[in-house]
Amino acid sequence: MTIDAKKWEEILREAGQETDDEFASKISSLTRLTDDEIKAITPNPGDKEKLAELMKIVSDATRNNIQKADAIRNTKGLAEIAVALLGKLI
Repeated sequence: MTIDAKKWEEILREAGQETDDEFASKISSLTRLTDDEIKAITPNPGDKEKLAELMKIVSDATRNNIQKADAIRNTKGLAEIAVALLGKLI
């Protein structure tokens, strides 16, 4: 059984669409963005990898900032000094 070129193109297009839909669904479940917004900002295949890398960087930075804030909060008296210091710097 042979499949003509048009059928192969259709199979590839459908597979690409399914991949895009699944990617958008997974990313939107982790963010405040909708599936359609994810698809709009990742129209090219390489964009998906770039978005995933950016989300990893932001997540790591956020986690690091939360850890620092927790450390400051958990050190008695340090929070007050930090607030006073920031007041002078800003």
